[in-house]
Amino acid sequence: MRIAVCLSRLPDPETVEVDPFTGAIDLSRTLYVLNPADAAALELALRLRSDGDSVTALTVGPVEAEQVLRDALAVGADQVLRIWEEGRTTTRPAVTSLLLATALRTEGLPDLVVCGSRSLSGGSGKVPAFIAEYLDWPVVTDILHFSLSDGRVRFRRRLPRGARSDGEVTLPAVLAVEAGTAPLRYAGLPGLMQAKRATIAHRQLPELGLSPMDLNFPSSTAHAAMPPYPRPREMFIPDSSLPPEERVAQIMSAGVAQKAGRIVDGSPEEMADAILAFLQEHGFVAGPA
Repeated sequence: MRIAVCLSRLPDPETVEVDPFTGAIDLSRTLYVLNPADAAALELALRLRSDGDSVTALTVGPVEAEQVLRDALAVGADQVLRIWEEGRTTTRPAVTSLLLATALRTEGLPDLVVCGSRSLSGGSGKVPAFIAEYLDWPVVTDILHFSLSDGRVRFRRRLPRGARSDGEVTLPAVLAVEAGTAPLRYAGLPGLMQAKRATIAHRQLPELGLSPMDLNFPSSTAHAAMPPYPRPREMFIPDSSLPPEERVAQIMSAGVAQKAGRIVDGSPEEMADAILAFLQEHGFVAGPA
């Protein structure tokens, strides 16, 4: 079985320093680390590997991004690949996903693709879904645990408000793993030295059969849209001038006044007159001339 793992790097928050006068980040002092969710994905992929299987790590980025691939080699990845378009400075999730999916097709499609659910820097969580869309594969996100048996992946995924859901999916598939699911193993000294001397394979757009125009997604498309953020809710504060019992009542009701109603009883004519009088009293209909 062939397993592919998509990795990304991000600035180490402990090394980010901001100039107090200009507000600019001092890039000369910033160090980069492997995204925690991607590290969990790499560890789970290595645990799945058995005799005859292979684990390939891929990343999209400039030559500085090779460090995360060397880290993957040091802990046991069999192959690594870096994809980048020279002259580019950044990528959007849609571009990153297209480059990864095209590289997977060019190098030979694996049986399983494992990614981190989202990065700490961007946090959109789009890349796994986009890769699956480009490959026309099923995708499962927010995975906490999974196992492989007879060509099917059994998983447990996180749902909102702490809920959990179990399911299974048939290979090939794309899995997005939550950060902290599995701590990445430590690399031994022989692995570190070997990874330091390794030659990192690199693919550019012509080798992938792409052109710069293929990466120019219109900003109006869904590829550029960010996930919606929850709208802030106003917090109710009781009137401090009221007596304690009234303030407690306001807190219990969250400031929502209870609707008052009146039951009209009598004959149909009397009830119709009462309703008409109510409408006239509140200005819904005009009164008699």
